[in-house]
Amino acid sequence: MKVLNQIVYYCNKVLKVLGNLVLSVIMITITAGIVSRYVFNRPFAWTEELATFMMVNLGFISAAIVTISKKHIVADFFIAKAPEKFRKAVSFFSRILQLVFFTVISFSVYKLLPMLVYKSPALGIPRSAYYIPVVAMCGVMFFVVVVDLLNDFFPGYDLIAEEERKIAEQEKEAEVQEAAEIQKSVESFLGEEPGSKP
Repeated sequence: MKVLNQIVYYCNKVLKVLGNLVLSVIMITITAGIVSRYVFNRPFAWTEELATFMMVNLGFISAAIVTISKKHIVADFFIAKAPEKFRKAVSFFSRILQLVFFTVISFSVYKLLPMLVYKSPALGIPRSAYYIPVVAMCGVMFFVVVVDLLNDFFPGYDLIAEEERKIAEQEKEAEVQEAAEIQKSVESFLGEEPGSKP
């Protein structure tokens, strides 16, 4: 279990770096397209194609990061008020649905790939290349959800949850220290002895 969680942990780090790189390429590409069109009046033909290809990659990389960190938008108003066993059952069922969804998407793309014979006109990117991040990130998300299921049965190994808990504790300590410093400043400004009560 520890090894599986370490894989997820480092995969999250790699995906964040990769996502930042892809976003940087998108920004540079779009900027180059704007400058070439409006400054030099000689637009690059390839900027839109590359930006579109990178946007597809960024979308699915982001989906994988969100899945790893469990930051999907959820409507849990009623579930949060339900008994613990019911919440666990709903969580288990939703994860099984996720696994089915990722499997169906990957299988659909596998069946679709032989039909995609076109290439983009400027860069010659094969249409099938647009679907590589779909399958790759579905594979990552499938693995992450399986590890999450195992973590439910064997708790205590989730490195990302542990890291987030430590960050939350550090933020809370920083808030307490900041509040204490503000209190001292106010008392000093009012001419009171720090810590004294009226």
